Amino acid sequence: MTATVDEFIHQYPGESHPVVLLHGLLTSAKYWNPARRRLTAAGYRVATVDLLGFGRAARVPAASYDYNEHVEHVKNALLSISGGQPVVLVGHSLGGLIALKLARKYPSLVSELVMFNAPLFRDSHEAKASIEQTNKLYKFLMTSRFRSVGWGAAHLLGFRVWGRHSTRAREGALRRVIFRGKGIHHLEQITVPTTVITGASDRAEYLNNLQQASLPPNVRVIVAPTGHHLPAQAPHYVTWTMDLLSGGLRPEHTVPAV
Repeated sequence: MTATVDEFIHQYPGESHPVVLLHGLLTSAKYWNPARRRLTAAGYRVATVDLLGFGRAARVPAASYDYNEHVEHVKNALLSISGGQPVVLVGHSLGGLIALKLARKYPSLVSELVMFNAPLFRDSHEAKASIEQTNKLYKFLMTSRFRSVGWGAAHLLGFRVWGRHSTRAREGALRRVIFRGKGIHHLEQITVPTTVITGASDRAEYLNNLQQASLPPNVRVIVAPTGHHLPAQAPHYVTWTMDLLSGGLRPEHTVPAV
């Protein structure tokens, strides 16, 4: 049986225009549960989407998990969620890169773009060099031929994984999306209103590249006092960001504590 995109969408009713949440690498739509509960309690209409190769979409036949395939998967999800009306599109990490490229390609589908902790590298060389310097356990999980043993060890050691995923998806997303190193280039060309939230304790390259980039006036950058997993570490920050987009908050005066 061929899976349909609706099987990978999780929708929660609310009074706002749709807020669509995209997860990052090694996770699934469940990653957003703490933030999603806060958003729905505040009256937001929310949808979360499992990216290709992750969560309910972990075993999509014949998927190559390249950049464009991820974008088309999310585009189809947006059409199902909103019928083609623009949504607030929110992505964490890998999901932020996919959301960014989608917003460039299909700007009519996105009213606001929000990126949490996106891997914003200048080029593929910087992306590969930075990832290769990551912690030894993560490198082992990504490259070892004993991957199944590695993931079991990760659970025992407390390295949390928020959803099932396939090896092909994990490695495909890393090599065909993150290693492309196109984040800053795409951000400099974005036309939709965009808010970029980066963590002060996340990879230094992200903030450095944002500070050096030629960003258009429709891009706003906020530095949060967190690491890479802001939506999980501080889910109230996600609700605060949505309130900010509504025009009722000023970021320079109301950045919440973590």
